[in-house]
Amino acid sequence: MKQRPIIFNTEMVRAILDGRKTQTRRMFKAQPHDDWAPFSKNAEWYTPTVIDKRGFYQAAKDDVFGVSSEDCAFVSPFGTLGDQLWVREAMTKAHWPDLHYVCGGLTAGTGDEDFDYRGAEYRGFIPSIHMPRWAARILLEVTAVRVERLNEISKDDAIKEGFDHSRSAAAKSAGWYEKPRTAFLRTWDQIYHNLDANPWVWVVEFKVISTTGGAA
Repeated sequence: MKQRPIIFNTEMVRAILDGRKTQTRRMFKAQPHDDWAPFSKNAEWYTPTVIDKRGFYQAAKDDVFGVSSEDCAFVSPFGTLGDQLWVREAMTKAHWPDLHYVCGGLTAGTGDEDFDYRGAEYRGFIPSIHMPRWAARILLEVTAVRVERLNEISKDDAIKEGFDHSRSAAAKSAGWYEKPRTAFLRTWDQIYHNLDANPWVWVVEFKVISTTGGAA
């Protein structure tokens, strides 16, 4: 079992803490060619091949977890089933030496001399990417990994992404709410501006195993 960091914005951290989010989509860092089709969309262990100096295919030394076709393969950057992801979320140094989560809830803990974001005098916002491991409170366990095109997302999966607004106070007041799939795709396009490209994405399903891990 390995642990890896994963970043979530404040809204998605709240959805995880509320039990509304059990899935996340992350774009491939490099997109495969247009007609790429993996043998299986479910990530699995396989033995990659390498080309030796004579031009022959040989098995690599270690198996990897991911997806592949005959000519193009991708290793899961989120590990395999049972691996853990510790959530990086935004914090603030407004009450230094105590660090607080922007999302609210527990105190992130007391900073020490090894954590010197922008110097001891800084009393502001700390982006999630700078969260140290010891301050992370949310620990997730990977339960499934697959790949798909972005626009393949279903209504049920959009709800698992945390985009069911039908029960919000605003929706109840207005008598209308944006449908989960539409809300997810609109939000994605606002961030990445590539909805029309319909990119390949990793779909990571998870369960929460701790909301106090690493917190003081």
